[in-house]
Amino acid sequence: MVWKHNSRIIKEGKSWVDDNNFKHPHTWLTWSATEKKSWDLVWEDDPTPLAKYDSFYYYGWNSDGDALLPKPLADIKVLKVNQAKETSSDLLKLSDWYVTRKSETSTAIPSGITAYRTAVRTNYEVLKTAINNASDIDEVKACHQWVAGASSEPKSIDATSSSVVSTSNNTITINGHGFVNDEQVSYNVGVNSDSTSAAVIGGLVDECLYYVISTATNTFKLSESHSNCGDEAVVSLTGLSSDGTAQTFTSFGKPNAGQTFPNQNMPKYSA
Repeated sequence: MVWKHNSRIIKEGKSWVDDNNFKHPHTWLTWSATEKKSWDLVWEDDPTPLAKYDSFYYYGWNSDGDALLPKPLADIKVLKVNQAKETSSDLLKLSDWYVTRKSETSTAIPSGITAYRTAVRTNYEVLKTAINNASDIDEVKACHQWVAGASSEPKSIDATSSSVVSTSNNTITINGHGFVNDEQVSYNVGVNSDSTSAAVIGGLVDECLYYVISTATNTFKLSESHSNCGDEAVVSLTGLSSDGTAQTFTSFGKPNAGQTFPNQNMPKYSA
């Protein structure tokens, strides 16, 4: 923010000379608004700073500062597919030794490990296809973004009730839950009056992330992997909680293919 005289910055506390070579005193700042105007002094605010932008997708703002300059879409697609390939490779490296062991000793690869490795590759193919099919940068970005869920507020259940937790249908009942298929939710057992963790619902793991599947208005089922992994399956609920009257499911939203790679720590992938 500065005072200017015909585009020249006039420093506060300093005398200055106008375009007619008339020298003004260093006390000019004490002049009234009318006096300043009479000598063509104008107060100029700092320009509004341009918003930050993602340099992966854009070169920067145009000269008017009202639009971003996108990088070539084809180049971005190649880079994003390569990133997806690197992510897949990094995830598979952790279990590559099973493949090496089979090659060297003919020891079978555990079925859970095989399932996990297949799920990684399947999700990669889904992500690669989505990137390559994108018609613009926004669609490429969407491959790696989350869609908000119905609510970020925890939804509480009485996990000791068979009318809430159905071991025969593998469903959880929450009236008007609002969850949609492939939405990610966190399961939390909560604590009892003695500050100890409540017992889990049989088949689930406390503080674990699941994907919602087979949704109905008031019920839903859970899966340990996203449908992008190609192995979505309903988690079997094997028992009620003995004391979990205030357990919760909290939505993290609906992820896209860039966030749906499988979690090797899920029980279905145990070696």
